[in-house]
Amino acid sequence: MVTDTEPTGSAKRRPSTTTVIAVIVATVLVIAAAVAAAVLFFGGDPTPPAKPEPAATAPAQTPEEPAEPAGPEAIRVIAMGDMLPHDSVNENAKQADGSYDYAPFFAGLRSQLDAADVTFCNQEVPSAGVEFGISGYPTFNAPTEFARDLRGAAGCDLVNLATNHNADKGVAGIAATRAAWDGLGPAVVNGASRNADEQSALTVFEHDGVQIALVSFAEFSNAPIDKTSMNFMDDDALVQRLVTQAREQADIVLVSAHWGTEDSHEVNDAQRAFAAKVSALGADVIIGTGPHVLQSVEWLDCADGKQTLVWYSIGNMLSTQLELDQRTGVVAGFDIVKDDAGKFSIANPTAMPTYMHYEWTAEQEAAGDLLARTNLSLTPLADAAPLFAGTRFDTSAAEQFAATKQILGEAVAVRER
Repeated sequence: MVTDTEPTGSAKRRPSTTTVIAVIVATVLVIAAAVAAAVLFFGGDPTPPAKPEPAATAPAQTPEEPAEPAGPEAIRVIAMGDMLPHDSVNENAKQADGSYDYAPFFAGLRSQLDAADVTFCNQEVPSAGVEFGISGYPTFNAPTEFARDLRGAAGCDLVNLATNHNADKGVAGIAATRAAWDGLGPAVVNGASRNADEQSALTVFEHDGVQIALVSFAEFSNAPIDKTSMNFMDDDALVQRLVTQAREQADIVLVSAHWGTEDSHEVNDAQRAFAAKVSALGADVIIGTGPHVLQSVEWLDCADGKQTLVWYSIGNMLSTQLELDQRTGVVAGFDIVKDDAGKFSIANPTAMPTYMHYEWTAEQEAAGDLLARTNLSLTPLADAAPLFAGTRFDTSAAEQFAATKQILGEAVAVRER
């Protein structure tokens, strides 16, 4: 188990009402005794003093009831889609000394990332390091700095490794990727494992005492891989065991599903069937990745009266894919709230559309010069109008924002930033 807790300051205590009354009474008695002593000592005036006019009587003050202690604040969780380092992404991250730095790509989303309490990310590819060869499409591998910067710059706390590409460098690549994340705690990863014990271990991220379990599954793998090294959706016994274990031991269960039809906004039957299965097993939230474009959001009703929030696809985040829909993602958000009975639930789903920008001239594109894509940046789609001016897209940022809102549907509040 990992923790992510913040120290709490000591609140100053106010004196109790009883203490205040006692102090007032004691003060009055001391003053009365002093006056009486003065009268006896000096003899005093036998003529009683004129009776003062009665003062207006203030209404009796009802002592304030002590304030009820404030309940726990909602925990804000955000989720970002496919982190897909193509050759041009790696080339732009490469430094003069041969190292890699992916942090600048996330600078345009800094305020949104910093506002989150917990962040989910989909690491689409292995980050096994230079020993395995740095490569992009179709067989991917990123340097270990990729994992480092997902943690340090993007703030990824919950990381999915169950994808169709994370076996691109085989079981050795999975082991090296897990090793790269071993030193990046308290973040947790799930979905690709070094052994059966690691696959069976409950993956929990703790924030302010709330335990959030991550359980991840992929629909398929491009490269052959065994069912211990990768969690697959069709492994019914594994799905049942892992989600049930998470439900029994954690406060919130987040299921990552790498599924769906690539480049399609339509949710397919296999997605709906798997969502229904893990919802019935107790998933609170399902975060879908894999189609590389956005799909709808909905709530699923469960037999016990609870609901499961399903993001069928949150699209790409960091990549250099070509089409506008592939370069439009969302920072998906929701709150974890706790009621007076101590029961946790999910509320307030939101989506902030994002735009993945790079510079690429028409001549470079016509020549197929993919490594010529430069000046990569992520930005809120609502702020991307100036960036659209130099592209071949036959639409505006505002029109793409409206189309994105329609795709996501009525279950989620779409925000500009």
